[in-house]
Amino acid sequence: MKDLLPQYKSSRWINKSGETISSCFVYDDVFVEVTLENSLRGRAAVGVVKVAIYMDRSLLFDVNVEQAKYVVVLPPISSKSILVPFKPLHEAKYYYKVFIENNEVYTQLKNDPSRLCVSRRESRLIIERVVKVSKNPGYVVVGRLVDALTGEGIEKAKIKVYDVRTLRNDELLACEVTSKEGAFTVDGLRTYKIGGRLKIYVKFEGDDIYKPAASSYYVVD
Repeated sequence: MKDLLPQYKSSRWINKSGETISSCFVYDDVFVEVTLENSLRGRAAVGVVKVAIYMDRSLLFDVNVEQAKYVVVLPPISSKSILVPFKPLHEAKYYYKVFIENNEVYTQLKNDPSRLCVSRRESRLIIERVVKVSKNPGYVVVGRLVDALTGEGIEKAKIKVYDVRTLRNDELLACEVTSKEGAFTVDGLRTYKIGGRLKIYVKFEGDDIYKPAASSYYVVD
């Protein structure tokens, strides 16, 4: 007698707390939860279930970034959920397909809002103060780079200080790396004044976790 196969019931993206999600940040731990069932009273169901996760690329072929196989055994009148762990490494939309004994039983459609949208975190750059130094003519810029959601400092991030120019590109004055609390201090800056005023800003180019950010202009008479 041919083995009875488990039947697909439902699936979803979830976070570590078991909550349904449709978005997360890069490097977050997420899961695909797939629920299977056996609705018969007199027979058990057994089969190999495969879950394949893909990264959606609009102008290129989608990429299979993760897959897992499970042997699922279901007693009569029962159901079971399997969890496929996944850690997204890039900003993109992700979707999955479910296979039972190599037969595709479910796939998230292209415009399905339940597809997982992964993004980098937002950051904020704050200039706390600019101090003029008389001993060695120039300026000291003090500020912080923080996570926009939590307010925690972002360490080991490269920030750039720019002097605003009117008729040509803004001038890069200096670079600095933030401390553990996201703080930075850049000293010895010599800048160009517009109408007797100093106008600068600080920029963060972004990295694999955080999006780019720029501070507001800081004007000193």
